[in-house]
Amino acid sequence: MPTRTTSLALLLFLALAPRPVAAQVQAPTPVDEAEPTAFEKPPEPERPAARPAAERPLSATARDPSPVPGPAPDPTAAGVPDTLPAPAAPPPAPPRERPAARAIEPVTVSFGALLSHWADRRAAVREQDPARANAAAAAILDVKRLLAIENVTWLAASEVRESARALSANLPGEAIAHAEVAGRLAPDLADAHLALARARLAKAPGDPLPALAALGDAISAAVREPHTRRAFYGDLSSAALAALFTGVAATLGLLLLRSLRLFLHDFHHLPLLRGSAPVQAGFLGLVLILAPLAFGLGPFLVLGTALLAAWLYLSLSERLVASGALLALAALPWAVDGVSRATTWTGTLAEEVYELEHGAVDDAGVAELVARVGDAPPPAVAAALGRHFKRRGELGEALRWYGVAARADERAAEILVNVGNVRFLQGDLDGAKASYLQATDRAGGDLTVQAAAHYNLSKVYLRGSDIEKSSAARDRAEQEDGAFLRRHGADDDFSANRYLVDVPVPADKVRALANQDGTADALREAVRARLAGPLPRDAWPWAPLGLLAVLWGLAAGARAIDPARACDKCGRPACRRCDAGGGPLCGQCVNVYARKGVVDARDRLRKEAQVRRHRQLHQVLARILAVVGGGAGHVFHGLAGRGFAALTGLLFVGFLIWFWRGVMPPPLPSPYALWGKLAVALPLGLAVYLLVVRDLFRRTRT
Repeated sequence: MPTRTTSLALLLFLALAPRPVAAQVQAPTPVDEAEPTAFEKPPEPERPAARPAAERPLSATARDPSPVPGPAPDPTAAGVPDTLPAPAAPPPAPPRERPAARAIEPVTVSFGALLSHWADRRAAVREQDPARANAAAAAILDVKRLLAIENVTWLAASEVRESARALSANLPGEAIAHAEVAGRLAPDLADAHLALARARLAKAPGDPLPALAALGDAISAAVREPHTRRAFYGDLSSAALAALFTGVAATLGLLLLRSLRLFLHDFHHLPLLRGSAPVQAGFLGLVLILAPLAFGLGPFLVLGTALLAAWLYLSLSERLVASGALLALAALPWAVDGVSRATTWTGTLAEEVYELEHGAVDDAGVAELVARVGDAPPPAVAAALGRHFKRRGELGEALRWYGVAARADERAAEILVNVGNVRFLQGDLDGAKASYLQATDRAGGDLTVQAAAHYNLSKVYLRGSDIEKSSAARDRAEQEDGAFLRRHGADDDFSANRYLVDVPVPADKVRALANQDGTADALREAVRARLAGPLPRDAWPWAPLGLLAVLWGLAAGARAIDPARACDKCGRPACRRCDAGGGPLCGQCVNVYARKGVVDARDRLRKEAQVRRHRQLHQVLARILAVVGGGAGHVFHGLAGRGFAALTGLLFVGFLIWFWRGVMPPPLPSPYALWGKLAVALPLGLAVYLLVVRDLFRRTRT
């Protein structure tokens, strides 16, 4: 009886004891950890195993707080304590396991897969199978994404040609499809966007806005892409330099032409030639002027001799213009050097590095580059090779090339960011974190490097479930260079080349590679040698500067030399040595117009007719030169500054059209380049030409 009473009391105590409550709130998980989606059935809670009847909880009646009828326990019974012992505490529930972080997808595709899908698309297009062609295009773009290739230019160029064929076959819809694929394959190919603009305009001529949007994308792509941009700069610069040299030569030649009659007259007054016939002295003077040209002594000596012959007969404004022209000729080699450094690209090491960074280079091309640069390449080349191998999934090779680049350029913070990415992909989060922090210390004012380091550092913190640090690092990265992160980063893409952000080789380091082969120096020396002729190398630019000093010394002593001047009436030389009076008029005009009654009426009429012919000849020659050479008429008329500017501008337009193929065309020259040049250059040149001719005709009207 006492045993039964004790058992009932123990069961009653267990029924009334409070039960432990399970936690209702789960700790937050990182955003990149796997979460069950709406289509996944959550795991059912584990049911406890059946317990013996003696350990099962009481029924609802037994759990009722009302007293249970029955005999009361006898506290005086033998062996029964005064109070019941406390029951044992139930074991704590095991903590819920946090879902494992989603693994980063390694690179599992190769460059050969892209070529295979391209061959499949070509076959599908040829067999008129659009569904298969679209599937192949999607596969190509997927491989492009997985390998982090920005531009597959040669595939895009093929799609541009297909778009043109479809447009010629009156299939604008198909042309738009090909152009859109080309734009996605190579966003930096301007021709892809131009083809899309043309196809859209052909499909909807009444709605030009989509075509204009594609045209704007084409302009932006041309500005971004160095092949197109540098080729454009090269064409403009080459046309400008050619126009400058031709304008200098033409201006100095026209100044000599205006002064030639006066020079030959004064040449006859030289002591050794004073007794000779004027024709003989004039012929000898022409021989001396043309001797540098006849013997091929170079443009500088030819133009310098012409300027020396005409210098004393020029006005102050003409001398200033001639001095500027001579200085431009002296500076031409350095101008060519600067243009070469700013435009040289095709065939250089910089082009290969840019293709590694932003293009699609096959394995054979990479192997050839590696064999050519050897074990000690420039740091920019090594960094580009490291990033290439990282994007292809060869992490060990990438880390080796990054090490070569870091040893050659210890202050390159972008290399540390990329090294951290490789270590991250290898699973070394501590090493990746150290590289990112070191990159932020060395980045200085480079916001792009700082943004990439903080962005990738937020991913490290996220993997370690440190949400607060991850959010802080991500916010700072957005503030530093959010546009770069939006262009290259992706939170929902866990592929190896998209989850983390690499820093490309800086553009200034790539541009520096374009001039390491000495092309600019060789070109500068070639231009100098061509201009200077037989002059020694060290004589440039001191020879032009010395000639300019001599010329201005002659101008200072012009009063003592007392050269002849053109008569204001008939244009003949007005010389004090020939006419004692001298002055602005020649001796004949002084007798006709200044001294009344000295000559008879018949001679006076003859002289007046000569004056009219001189003025008409000057007017006709100036107008002919204006019609033929634009600003040449102004130079001949005495407006050297205005004429030199107009002549050089018109020559620039002419050379721009003459170089229609391009001085340094890109590997894939655009068929629209010539039409673009004509569309801009012809209206501009025609407008300048008409204004110049009209201005000269107005000035020579009376």
